[in-house]
Amino acid sequence: MATRVIEPRAAIGSTTLKRAPQRFSRGWVAVLFFCDVAMFVAASYIGSRTGFHHWDWPRALQRHLLAQGISIVLWLLSFEVLGLYRRTYALSIKDEIYYTIAALCIGALPQLILFTLFPEISTSRVALGISLAASIVLVGAERTCLHAIRTSRRMRPHSRIAVVGSSDRLTSAAEGLDLSDASDMIFIAVDDMDTAIQQIDLTRDADLERIDWFRQACTWGCDTLILTEMVPPHLMPHLLQATARNQIAFAFAPPRLKCHSFSLTVQTNGQQALIVPQQLRACTPRAQLFKRLADLAAATFALALLVPVIALAALAVLVESGRPVFFFQDRVGLGGRVFKILKLRSMQIDAEAKSGAVWAADGDPRRTRVGAVLRRLSIDEFPQLWNVLTGDMSLVGPRPERPVFVDLFRKTLPRYDERHLVRPGITGWSQIHMKRVLTPSDAGEKLAYDLQYVEQWSPFLDVSVLFQTAFEFLFHRAA
Repeated sequence: MATRVIEPRAAIGSTTLKRAPQRFSRGWVAVLFFCDVAMFVAASYIGSRTGFHHWDWPRALQRHLLAQGISIVLWLLSFEVLGLYRRTYALSIKDEIYYTIAALCIGALPQLILFTLFPEISTSRVALGISLAASIVLVGAERTCLHAIRTSRRMRPHSRIAVVGSSDRLTSAAEGLDLSDASDMIFIAVDDMDTAIQQIDLTRDADLERIDWFRQACTWGCDTLILTEMVPPHLMPHLLQATARNQIAFAFAPPRLKCHSFSLTVQTNGQQALIVPQQLRACTPRAQLFKRLADLAAATFALALLVPVIALAALAVLVESGRPVFFFQDRVGLGGRVFKILKLRSMQIDAEAKSGAVWAADGDPRRTRVGAVLRRLSIDEFPQLWNVLTGDMSLVGPRPERPVFVDLFRKTLPRYDERHLVRPGITGWSQIHMKRVLTPSDAGEKLAYDLQYVEQWSPFLDVSVLFQTAFEFLFHRAA
């Protein structure tokens, strides 16, 4: 069967795939752990020297060192529970700083609880506070530097990947790969891959050296060989021996088997291989219950805290442009169901009477003067805490879109409905990585972030998004 080499860049085009949160290798886990330990010890020493002045008392010193040791262990355990030794959600150095600070603040809570319940082992609250501040500086700087090193071009693994299969499947298989910028790829197209595999004669070519596509991949110097078609079970041991002999990693990439908003595992039952799909963690009943309880607690507290702000904003809207102060708008939520979102009115009355549904834009002439301020500070979104209490929304999730735009994006973005697997949020993963005012052309990038959130969800990710949203709200990030 004829084979030919296709230039991958010409086949794939200029599409840039969204980078997923990176999993750490064992080596990086060890580096992170030992660096964190060193920084926590240094932070504890700074807290001790600054906030504790009884070094001449042996008993007090022994108790203090015990408390500092417990603090370090609790911080390390918190980092492990939060997944900071498994993967990083940070897509930039700025994100790394946010997430490290959020993790440190969360890790301080069990310390406060433990030292309150067992005062006999507690340390000075001043020393603990100074240790936390020092940890934010030291651990934050350490993790930031390691992030820069890990993502630098020199540290990116240089791999050479050969993708072999039918020409109509090569591009589809390659587009789903998460490759570093340093990776090289070659496409080897086989006119009839199934026939080519069936014609392999192991009695004459046990080493597979006569197979054109295998020889081309080895000659090119690939370290990873990916086939778009499965091979018969009797051929697999020989193919594994041949790739191992050439120090080549071997894998299959059937175009129809791609992990979207579900996960896949391979199991065996007898001699039959089973590909088992499973729900993502964000979609499981246990995760939904936990997230719902957290939303109720946090939204109740936030709404009680922000009622005066909402009341003053409502009064300003009433004085400037009269009633209605609030307005309801149809949005698409969990499972594609339409609900009424509640917002403070920032536009003129009947702003869409003539134009119909349009996307908000910078300098929108339909905004009132008060409305411009409310949108700049995101105060117009505060009433959506009521939507969280009623169960239509969550604090964190993909922003809900209007039905007319959902119908439009469903036609152009094949995976658009997957963002409706979770409740929409007041803030979300795309909100902290993109500006607030978007255009319809940004829908594809926004969807990529939303799907990352659905696929990578964890409680710590929600806390991190809330932390970064609150921080950037205080510094008035451009809306």
